[in-house]
Amino acid sequence: MPGFVKAALRKISMLIVCARGSEAFAEYLRSAGVQVGTKTAFFAPATNFIDTTAPWMLRIGSYCKITRGVVILAHDYSRSVLRRSHGAILAEGKDTVIGDNVFIGMNAVILAGAHLGSNVIVGAGSVVAGSVPDNVVVAGNPARVIRTMDEHYEVRKRNNLKEAKNRFRLFKERNGRRPTIKEMGHFFPLFCHTEQELLDADISLAWSGDEKDEILQSFLGAEHPYENYEAFCRDCEDEGE
Repeated sequence: MPGFVKAALRKISMLIVCARGSEAFAEYLRSAGVQVGTKTAFFAPATNFIDTTAPWMLRIGSYCKITRGVVILAHDYSRSVLRRSHGAILAEGKDTVIGDNVFIGMNAVILAGAHLGSNVIVGAGSVVAGSVPDNVVVAGNPARVIRTMDEHYEVRKRNNLKEAKNRFRLFKERNGRRPTIKEMGHFFPLFCHTEQELLDADISLAWSGDEKDEILQSFLGAEHPYENYEAFCRDCEDEGE
């Protein structure tokens, strides 16, 4: 079979795999020899480039979230420059490792030999090389630690209610009505208290790259500053007067 036909068939096969979604793509990577942990989610697999040139050199942990346009490399062909400039053939053999519970933002590049710890957020457009410790947020080119995960938690916690009110205000301004609980997105713990309230509002806890039962326990154990959704709405509207 001609090479161009084989290439076309491989491309068609990959498009079919990507169209079947995240888990099918993860299974394809596993079948190619890449170690991919449980519940790792690829949000736009057709846009990802996961290097399978040396699949045994690449390990992706569990509960990772890999977004649109992410590139993860397991080899480096820049050796070809040294071959021509110095006449030396100097290969590379560094493994690429991504820990558990890692979020990789849009269009980020994980270079061959990078080691990311667990509980890491990689900012959109970042270029990651070398070692990244556990429990940090990194961003930039080259990516650098910008805060610890504890610091990130405090920032997000501090801004949560303010951003919820902003979402409410902008929705009402543009649509002429209050948003529904579902339209408030993941701010529901502020004003919902029970699992039944979530069912009534058609809120799903089946999130990609996570465990439904654990999400429910986090919700039930959270602080709920408002007695109900009506109280939250009134608070938002009183601030706008």
